[in-house]
Amino acid sequence: MGAQMDLKDRVSLVTGGAGGIGASICEKLAALGSFVYVCDIKGATQVAERINARYQKPRAAPAKCDISSKKDVEAMYGRISEQRGGVDILINNAAVYGPLESHHFPEISYEDFVKTIQVDLSGAMYCTLLALPNMKQKGWGRIVFTAAPMSSSGIPSPYLAGKAGFIGLTKYLSMKYSQNGILTFALALRHVDTPMIRRVIESRGGDVKEGIKALHKKSLTGRMITPEEVADIYTYFILTASPRVSGTIILADGGITYLR
Repeated sequence: MGAQMDLKDRVSLVTGGAGGIGASICEKLAALGSFVYVCDIKGATQVAERINARYQKPRAAPAKCDISSKKDVEAMYGRISEQRGGVDILINNAAVYGPLESHHFPEISYEDFVKTIQVDLSGAMYCTLLALPNMKQKGWGRIVFTAAPMSSSGIPSPYLAGKAGFIGLTKYLSMKYSQNGILTFALALRHVDTPMIRRVIESRGGDVKEGIKALHKKSLTGRMITPEEVADIYTYFILTASPRVSGTIILADGGITYLR
């Protein structure tokens, strides 16, 4: 087993776990020996079953949850605590894009802004809050955020505000808890080659094939980052033993931000 069991006995929770990025993260964590709770508002049975089919013993379980609901989050953590003792690795990855028809100022409504923030920022905050006691007790924990660059290129304002908030949380939590063995990290992503980005292009009336080609071309690398590459970055951080990397934010947008 060797390298495949570096996270044995560690329990992971990945929000937005049924999506392109989330599923890749779940698969990578399970391959390293962690038991993974695949959290998603739509349910994640298929992702968990696909992971478990690869191993003799289960390494994943679906955790259907609306993270914008305090009651839902508390119930999910209660089940995890009862079954596995608590969360050691938390990946705050879930997000909603916001209302595509009215996500810019001044058209956006207060209600739509708040609804997006409740998932993209507040939900992650509460998931983090409930994970901390177990991490502190064990003297070990990893909290990772899927963030967004602090710049905009047509990104909906509530999505950008919520995801940019992860930058501050990463820094604050690192300062507050690194002495407890709890390390934090954020990856600020712009365009990732996922089914979601194809749905966004289609919803705007664009040609999906041409839209993807244009996004690849924007990157200095010649293509968008993939969910598998995101998962590799996350697990590289999770496996580190050095507290000096805590609070790090990496920008992964293929150079788009600096080309503007």
